[in-house]
Amino acid sequence: GALWMCIVLNPHCKLEQKSSWLKQLKKWNSVDVCPWEDGNHGNELPNLTNALPQGANADQENMGQCKSLEYQHLPAHKFLEEGESYLTLAVEVALIGLGQQRIMPDGLYAQEKVCRNEEQLISKLQEIELDDTLVKIFRKQAVFLLEAGPYSGLGEVIHRDSVPMHTFAKYLFTSLLPHDAELAYKSALRAMRLLVLESMAPLRDTSRPHHIASVVPNRYPRWFTLSHIESQQCELASTMLTAAKGDVQRLETVLESIQKNIHSSSHIFKLAQDAFKIATLMDSLPDITLLKVSLELGLQTILTAALSLLSLNTALHKL
Repeated sequence: GALWMCIVLNPHCKLEQKSSWLKQLKKWNSVDVCPWEDGNHGNELPNLTNALPQGANADQENMGQCKSLEYQHLPAHKFLEEGESYLTLAVEVALIGLGQQRIMPDGLYAQEKVCRNEEQLISKLQEIELDDTLVKIFRKQAVFLLEAGPYSGLGEVIHRDSVPMHTFAKYLFTSLLPHDAELAYKSALRAMRLLVLESMAPLRDTSRPHHIASVVPNRYPRWFTLSHIESQQCELASTMLTAAKGDVQRLETVLESIQKNIHSSSHIFKLAQDAFKIATLMDSLPDITLLKVSLELGLQTILTAALSLLSLNTALHKL
């Protein structure tokens, strides 16, 4: 269904082609057997390759279909069914694509392409002013992504090598915040995780005498864009800190998420600085809770640096 939506909404196709496909879809909808299951209907399938924009190919990421939707060229206010227009359908398809769980590909070029495609699609979405209809779509998709299974990048359980959702979650957070703060924070907090940097637990080797515990080192995959990803994670955390000013409970929740999910001492230090600036930004009295957040993050930076020096010193002694 999502594939057909991308094809039918493709602005590079002529109106008569779209009308023909719509007629064909209605015809298929009236039969009991899906055309893909019954070879007798095979000759009725249109050429999908010609329906896609030039340069579209099979090795693109899941959201690369969606990226081809140049929805600003469509008659946005032409309604298809009750409450639906080309614009609303295009936005929903884009949100579906952005929120899908996908494994980080191999190679520098492919990984940079994932980041670039995501940022370009979000940039186009940011050009749209959200009305009540679009806000409903954002809410529906956010709830679906949080409750969905393995296909969702915001699901409760994701693959360790899954592409992080930080950039998409920041856009989702800022879009939902004025309309549904609870859902906005829930989505952003779920997206804060970065499983590829989680330490593996020590494993007990029962093949050796006395069951000597052996720690298996964490082997990071070759994520060439990891520094960029960590920066986006830090930006998401900073955005939540800014929005939570004055709300003690939310600030504490965001602080816990930062302490749990961010592993870079330089980014923790940056967030400590951000929290201090936000707390003292206005001419009024400083936000005491934010100042405490800044202090805790600063202390965590010092502790992390001290532990790193201790580990280095231990390693040098062993040498």
